[in-house]
Amino acid sequence: MNSLRRSRAFTAAAAGAALVSLSACGGGQSTSADNSGGAEPIEVVSQPDHKGKPIDLDLPTHSSGAFEFDRWPSACELTNEETVKAVLPGVVEIGQKPTPTTMKIISIGEGGNEENTIPEGMCLTSTGFDAEGLRLEDGNVVVNLTTRILQAGEADYIKENGELPQGEEFDLGEATCVQAPQTITCALQNIVFEMNIDARPYEQYGHPEGSLYKVDGKEINYSSDTEGFMKMSEEKILTPIAEIAADRLTS
Repeated sequence: MNSLRRSRAFTAAAAGAALVSLSACGGGQSTSADNSGGAEPIEVVSQPDHKGKPIDLDLPTHSSGAFEFDRWPSACELTNEETVKAVLPGVVEIGQKPTPTTMKIISIGEGGNEENTIPEGMCLTSTGFDAEGLRLEDGNVVVNLTTRILQAGEADYIKENGELPQGEEFDLGEATCVQAPQTITCALQNIVFEMNIDARPYEQYGHPEGSLYKVDGKEINYSSDTEGFMKMSEEKILTPIAEIAADRLTS
């Protein structure tokens, strides 16, 4: 399935690869914002008071112990409009593009291997803001999220098949997660998911005032601080959205 979903009646251009690509160079210091008539700073709320609608995991089970593959939750549900706007309240439009994924069940002995399709196993979520060059129809990447359901099934199935990637594990709500650059992978009792952020300083889209963000109440211009921007996007946008998703999967 390659149709583009939109939260409103917008013609959305889903854009972006799965990794951050920054046009700004260098690792200078971020500065307090000085907005001389440009766009309003993009607001980031890293600890929103938001729970979100639970995602149902009371699902029928395949003989392997996985949930029936055509019943797995949509990856798009993890980054729905309410979840994204809790962390990025300035978002005015969201586009979602679900993509099917496949999983092979390897059988020992007779019967052979079984390949199954997860209808919406991956999802690209694109965000639009009310500013020149930052709307979905402009086709520019401001903040995109790519989510993939890696495993879903009974607890024993997840214990056997839901191994996290190498890295330092940490708790995020009830999930156990591993962080990599611009990516977080989280395991819960019945599901494992991966979420990636593609965020780009928007100065390049016709905003000479700079890439202005209001992060937990503090206005910052990231125009000369690529490293700081990447760190902020991981810690203050990606991780809180993943935490909300994990909470919705355990509610």
